[in-house]
Amino acid sequence: MLKALPGGPFDEETALNPLVKEKLQEHWKVDQSWVGQATSYLTSLVQGDLGVSMTRPERTVTEIIFQGVANTLTLNALALLFILIGAFVISLVAVRFKDTWVEHLIDQTVIAFLSLPSLFWGPLLIYFFGFYWNVFPVAFLTGPSHYVLPLLTLCLRPLAVLIRLLKNSLNENLQQDYVRTARAKGVKVWNILFHHVLKNSLIPFLSYVGPLIVSLLSGSFLVEVLFAVPGLGTEFISALNDRDYTLIVGLTLFYGALLVLVNSFIDVLIKIADPRLREEA
Repeated sequence: MLKALPGGPFDEETALNPLVKEKLQEHWKVDQSWVGQATSYLTSLVQGDLGVSMTRPERTVTEIIFQGVANTLTLNALALLFILIGAFVISLVAVRFKDTWVEHLIDQTVIAFLSLPSLFWGPLLIYFFGFYWNVFPVAFLTGPSHYVLPLLTLCLRPLAVLIRLLKNSLNENLQQDYVRTARAKGVKVWNILFHHVLKNSLIPFLSYVGPLIVSLLSGSFLVEVLFAVPGLGTEFISALNDRDYTLIVGLTLFYGALLVLVNSFIDVLIKIADPRLREEA
């Protein structure tokens, strides 16, 4: 797909000398067929070598990934933590105060968050909280306050999706016979929710966590660019603009391996939470 795009890693505003460009293409093996390039790359990959950045030849792809991965994973891990905690708390409150103004307020807020993408929330938060009210910084991650706006931009829509999913699952389980039996025995509502209903509502919740992490990682690309976060998303966008083939492929492999590991871990958690799956295994 990259080879099909116009431009290349050695195309600059000031045209290179044809001999220089030819030597660069020969050095990076760009003059070979895509089969030859793929074979050469896979040979290096088997040896654990992701290559050197084509636009920054003084740095290896592995160095660039390890330098940016801390900010990206920290941002995504915090976002995931806030989303999970927020979804649990808000869903339980909505179910506990069913058919009251509390539930109606939560439902309307969830609809608003679902209707608007991160591309809308990011600039809006930057304008109001960064420039109009000047409450939070809008670039880099040099302190705790720098995380507020990127996390809000990254969290709002996935949080709304998870709240709706968990709330529906909780309401469905509240209609089961064991809940009516517990109520007849005089068990308090919060005890029913925490000790009985919540556990049985976790299967669809956990099933969505894998796609949620994928969504966060892909969504963080936009967030990192908007807030000038020096992470892998920013590196990926920069590599695409520069046609830095080695860095693009290295980052793609890293993200792919990370997502496979995460989804495998989520599958294990689902089997632990659902005894029926353990019996089938």
